[in-house]
Amino acid sequence: MLTVAVAQYKRGYKRQPWPVGEELRVANITKEDIAAAPDAVDWTAKGATTSVNDQGSCGSCWAFSTTEGVESAVFMSTGKLPGHLSVQELVACEKQDDGCDGGDIPEAVSYLKKKGMDTNADYPDTSSKSGRSGRCKQFQGVVKVTGMQYAIPQCSRGDCSNQDMNALAAALAKYGPLSICVNSGDGQPGDWEKYRSGILTKSCKAKPNLMDHCVQLVGYDKSASQPYWKVRNSWNTNWGEKGFIRLPFEGNACCVGCEAVIISATTSESGDLVV
Repeated sequence: MLTVAVAQYKRGYKRQPWPVGEELRVANITKEDIAAAPDAVDWTAKGATTSVNDQGSCGSCWAFSTTEGVESAVFMSTGKLPGHLSVQELVACEKQDDGCDGGDIPEAVSYLKKKGMDTNADYPDTSSKSGRSGRCKQFQGVVKVTGMQYAIPQCSRGDCSNQDMNALAAALAKYGPLSICVNSGDGQPGDWEKYRSGILTKSCKAKPNLMDHCVQLVGYDKSASQPYWKVRNSWNTNWGEKGFIRLPFEGNACCVGCEAVIISATTSESGDLVV
């Protein structure tokens, strides 16, 4: 009898076209920005991120990546981290994506620009344990999402190993944590499922047709003996380096720059922000 291996961790990236009616923008990262970027940045150490999440049995990485991006965007605009926001709102209510069956960041952000975002305290996550998207319920838009743009030009086909990593680092330093979608190496030598610690040594290629997962880019260190990116995953703290993975800085490892989105957000003037 043939036994089929079942992945321990859910992914959930499903490529969607740029939302209709949204202006397609790319951040203007100048030579001066690149020159001014520090050798190392770690936004988790600066208090710009909430604690590591666990998407469990739901293919909601896209929703977690977006939600984490909104949380960090509020920190960047107000100086105060709002606490965990409602990933469940996106999974259950945003119908252009497919809930636990996968989605993409731009459509999620476009939805949030219209509806706003609730807190996890008011609209808690149920899909991670159940594996089901659930029905949309009434919620409060206590966080206002105002915009999005690519950190560097998106690479959506072919070999993306020549994307500008120094420009991506400059964007991360300037705008804060980025919501990104990547190739997490499923079935490849550099499969994230097998990662334990250190800088990933095995290959997960910079090929967008292999992209399958969305996460948050939170740091880099170009001064290390082996320069690296620091990425926050949504597979709980018992995976990797307490929920994080480090990727080689050069060569756009795992397509880290293929779809990197800067989200803009702030607290709603009328919202009662409960964390």
